[in-house]
Amino acid sequence: MSKEDNSSVEKLRRRLYNRQEDESINADVRTPLSKDRSDAPVAWTPAKPPEPISTPLRPADFAPKNKLSFAGKFLLASAFFFFWAAAIAAYVFFGGGNLISSQNINLQIVAPSLVDGGKDATLQILIDNRNTAELQAVDLLIDYPEGTRDPKDPSKPLLHERQSIGNIAPGTELKRTITGIFFGQEGTEQKVKITLQYALSGSNAVFEKEAETSFLVGSSPVSLSVKAPSEAISGEQFEVVVTVQSNATEPVPNVVVQGQYPFGFSPSRSQPAAASGGSLWRLGTMNPGSTQTIHLFGSIDGQDGDERVFRFLVGSNADKTDSQVKVPFLTVPVAMTLHKPFISGAITIDGKTGKIVSVTPGKTVQGIVTWQNNSSDAVSDVQLSLALDGPMLDKNSVQVANGFYQSSNSTIVWTKDQFPELASVPPGGTATLQFSFATLQPGSGGTLYSNPTINLKLTVNGVRVGEGNVPQQVTSAATTQVTLASALALSARAQHFTGAFTNSGPMPPKAEQDTTYTVQWTVKNSSNAIANATVSTVLPPYVDYVKGESGVGYDSGSRTVTWSLGDLKAGVGYSLPDRNVSFQVKLRPSLSQVNTSPALTGSATFNGQDRFAQVPVQSSTDGPTTSLSGESGYSNGMGVISQ
Repeated sequence: MSKEDNSSVEKLRRRLYNRQEDESINADVRTPLSKDRSDAPVAWTPAKPPEPISTPLRPADFAPKNKLSFAGKFLLASAFFFFWAAAIAAYVFFGGGNLISSQNINLQIVAPSLVDGGKDATLQILIDNRNTAELQAVDLLIDYPEGTRDPKDPSKPLLHERQSIGNIAPGTELKRTITGIFFGQEGTEQKVKITLQYALSGSNAVFEKEAETSFLVGSSPVSLSVKAPSEAISGEQFEVVVTVQSNATEPVPNVVVQGQYPFGFSPSRSQPAAASGGSLWRLGTMNPGSTQTIHLFGSIDGQDGDERVFRFLVGSNADKTDSQVKVPFLTVPVAMTLHKPFISGAITIDGKTGKIVSVTPGKTVQGIVTWQNNSSDAVSDVQLSLALDGPMLDKNSVQVANGFYQSSNSTIVWTKDQFPELASVPPGGTATLQFSFATLQPGSGGTLYSNPTINLKLTVNGVRVGEGNVPQQVTSAATTQVTLASALALSARAQHFTGAFTNSGPMPPKAEQDTTYTVQWTVKNSSNAIANATVSTVLPPYVDYVKGESGVGYDSGSRTVTWSLGDLKAGVGYSLPDRNVSFQVKLRPSLSQVNTSPALTGSATFNGQDRFAQVPVQSSTDGPTTSLSGESGYSNGMGVISQ
């Protein structure tokens, strides 16, 4: 028997699976219970009194005997250390005891309380490093108020400046000065801000320290005052008075005033006259104490209640060709509120409205006058007057419905006598009145006018009875300028025996044989300069392009011949010689064209942009045929295709 058979496990297994009952397994072994009994006493037995203590007790005998552990001692020491570290950090941070702190940098700007505008002003900057460490790569950034100028070149604005200082050792105090020319309305406050940027040893961070100062602007070299109405009627003319006075003790040269107008404002005139653009006045040199006044007249369009702001600048500029104030002294804004007129009128020309309308010369123009009562009261005795003025107006052509035309002053008048509805117009009442006139052909009467216009001015008058039954005269006005576009003329002719090129081929031309021709274009332009002028045509399939003079190009893909003229002066073909060009084409007629005179080109079109009227202009002509009537060497029958 193996050792495994005698193991305890094997013995237990044999006993468990033995078919005979094993009493040792099923035996129920119990622990016998004890029969002992304890009796409880019937009454409490008095306790014996304690024996007297022979030795007296001390307080120490009552102290706890357990000792503080090592962990407790460590925790107590850590709390003590943390408390003192926090106290020291708070002192260093809040008390300024740190070795490097922006609190230890003293940065100041020393400036006068009052700085005269337009004069050099010097400000002093003080920098004191009270730290125990060096400030490295120090830069000083200066931000000047708007309008400051560089004293080295007053034409240049001075808004920002950076000065490199380098390193500042501990305990070092530096002084820097800055200079600028400050401008502004007298009594206004200006601020200068400085920023000190620095780095520290062993750190890549950039630190900053800021300071600023303010001062008041004293008197400017010149003062500017603007007097304008606070309210204006939309479309009605008003006046703005600008007064410039010299405050300097020496002459101020090259004084200029510039107006910045709000949207919708149209200047009509000024005294003295403004430079080109109507918004710049050159006053020249102003002596000490001298005064100059500008009277500006104009009108502004807008909705009822609109707020508009005018701005006027005074300064200097020695450049006579510059239209801006180069060195501004000060700016004065003026606010204005718009109101709708009690009664209004408008002009429409050929279906177009606006301050400027362009029409073609030599044609009849259809016009409409529209008026309306905008008040809450009735308006009576309304009268409308339309004045027409311009050298190109054909006075004999003026026609008017329900009105009267006075030819002596070229004025159309509508009153209640011709149009009874004008006797009393209720609130919101409106109506339209029609008229027409024609323009003269260019060069009529032997005179060719350059940039011709016809000015129309409408005036509407009436009587409004408002509160208190007090009659009030109400009026309104509207203007329209009719610009006459330039009249273009284009002609085309063909040549065979004469012209810019030598031609060949049978005359009359024969079917299926080549004959060359010279095509000449001639253009005329009446009154206005034309930009980007071109003439173009498309060749028919039986004609090929051969060559052309300078300025003529050919696109074989579209078979288009183009003449680029560039800018065309006014008066070409009238007061100036014609402009013409020639190119050569080759005709190979078909049998189907026998006994015909086919065209050598398609119709030609002349296009351009009228620089004055600001409208595109155009003229066209039919293409020339093989019939060369009038050419030297040509006889009847030579223009018909033969077989």
